[in-house]
Amino acid sequence: MNKAGIVTRASKLIGMNIENPQGESLGEINDLVMNTSTGEVKYAAVTYGGFLGVGNKMFAVPFEAFNIKQKPDSTEHTLVLNVNQKQLEGATGFDEDHWPDFADATYLADLNKRYDVKHKRMNKGEKRQDGTSKLDPKTSGKNVRVSQLNGMNIQNAEGKSVGEINDIVINASHGKVQYAAVTYGGFLGVGNKMFAVPFKAFEIKQNPEEPEEQILVLNVTQHQLEGAQGFDEDHWPDFADPDFSKELHKRYRIEADHKDRDVKVNIDT
Repeated sequence: MNKAGIVTRASKLIGMNIENPQGESLGEINDLVMNTSTGEVKYAAVTYGGFLGVGNKMFAVPFEAFNIKQKPDSTEHTLVLNVNQKQLEGATGFDEDHWPDFADATYLADLNKRYDVKHKRMNKGEKRQDGTSKLDPKTSGKNVRVSQLNGMNIQNAEGKSVGEINDIVINASHGKVQYAAVTYGGFLGVGNKMFAVPFKAFEIKQNPEEPEEQILVLNVTQHQLEGAQGFDEDHWPDFADPDFSKELHKRYRIEADHKDRDVKVNIDT
């Protein structure tokens, strides 16, 4: 998969055009599905836009099936998916109100086979699929649509609201969610700027007031935010800077994933 070192925001991937290897438009990404236990983007919900007569329904595609191709004489990128009519025969589409069961091993095995993606053994985080408590009412187990994370409220350990998620930053080289862009909403006097927070700094806990729901918890203090550099929509930080990453992980007291150190190119941020 030709994705080494590419970092992008989820808001840029959602809605991005998809082409086949011949450069013909196939459709676009409607949403991304991530596993909250592992922090990995696992699938994309794709509409083929009438391609090959499949209508306007969405189809789940393993994230590993995509390649990212840089446009000639441009810094912009296109998602490339090698799919043909034979691969789509028998594929079950879905609509916004009826998402598939991403905790169904048989369903996932069919997707991997259909798009010629090698089966990966599920790790412990993926095996712990809890159907009674979730972040997203339309997906199953520990899976959540990335679009649902944007705008989601964040609480501290005492249950007080501290802000919300504005966007998700993904390292496309291995489909891992690296950071969330958070606004603290005036919390602790930091104003309305965004701040990058390593996704591993968040905890996902059961909502004590609504047992069927989960909440995002971030234990952040004024001391942790001292010296933190906020940013706005027009001036995003350099997520490829190893010093930036090291400082963030130290600030939020978590260990950096060794894969995060492989980032060399920063796009669409």
